[in-house]
Amino acid sequence: MEQVARAAGVSASTVSRALRDDPRISAPTRERVRRWVRDLGYRPNPLVSALMTQLRDGQPPIAKCNLAWLDFFSEPEEWRRDPVQCAFYAGAHRRAQALGYALSRVLVGKRSADRIGTLLLNRGIRGVLFPNFDASGGVASRLPLDLQRFTTVGVGTRYESPFLHYSSDDQFESGRLAVQKLWERGYRRIGYVGDPRIERIVNGRFYAGYHATLRTEFNATPLPPLLTDRAHDVCAWVKKTRTEAVVSAHRAIYAALRGGGLRLPDDVALAHLNVEDAEGISGARSGEIAGIRQDNVGVGAGAAELLVSLLYHNEQGVPLHPRGMQVQGTWVEGATVRSPPGRTEDTLVQGLAHDR
Repeated sequence: MEQVARAAGVSASTVSRALRDDPRISAPTRERVRRWVRDLGYRPNPLVSALMTQLRDGQPPIAKCNLAWLDFFSEPEEWRRDPVQCAFYAGAHRRAQALGYALSRVLVGKRSADRIGTLLLNRGIRGVLFPNFDASGGVASRLPLDLQRFTTVGVGTRYESPFLHYSSDDQFESGRLAVQKLWERGYRRIGYVGDPRIERIVNGRFYAGYHATLRTEFNATPLPPLLTDRAHDVCAWVKKTRTEAVVSAHRAIYAALRGGGLRLPDDVALAHLNVEDAEGISGARSGEIAGIRQDNVGVGAGAAELLVSLLYHNEQGVPLHPRGMQVQGTWVEGATVRSPPGRTEDTLVQGLAHDR
């Protein structure tokens, strides 16, 4: 900072205020300071910046900065109705606390990027977690924040254009594991039903795992997939394609199959790619749906760990080499898929009790 001050012909305190957009510093001076900052390659350490903010405010000198979770829902408590978002946030919040950081939910609402940035900086926040929100389409340039001024990590989705660091479920492996388990149980006509919204969020990785596994591991031809947000399309598609088993992350798939008069697993089997989310939306009994149990809490915890690590290494702005953490889910038995060969009904019940 002193080198920047000498080059710009100002004091170190003026440099500090200019970088915080302090209105006491004129616009030409702020721009001159920023030009020298860019030319000299100066990057403020977020932990030191947070410490100095605490000292200026007369707070105990703890060299830790706060973290923010940007909330893109329209109402403050709306996120609680989304089980996946709840699990992501719970994992991130717990891990942040364990690491000595406070994680604050910040409702974006209609605030501009400048207002959000100022709000975060005034709270001593340098690290930001971004969950998915529909309007982003997975595009980082649509995030309402100046990415160059913060350390950021995507939660549950991989933001692109530009690419950001992220922590996510391993959707490809989930699709792969579901197909493997169905194949072991003798299912051969395995179909895929996708929800357009979910497919956009995961960039088609669920389907990619399903498709690649059938093609490369079992030398089978995948059935034509169904991509729909209309539940009543599903049963007609099952009958038309003579599907024996469905792989899907669609929240309404269980209710759609049952509502169309299909018996599970007698008429068609169902392997859901996020069983806890499916149960919460469709009203199925706990343990009834077979498929993949995602470690969504682990995804949130991983995002917090990655964010803190980046802060310690003073890595802020758009990363040159984005890093990602993928958390694998596990297969759980359920009544929507028949028992494995050689496994009796009694052992299946015992296995379900053990899984719970």
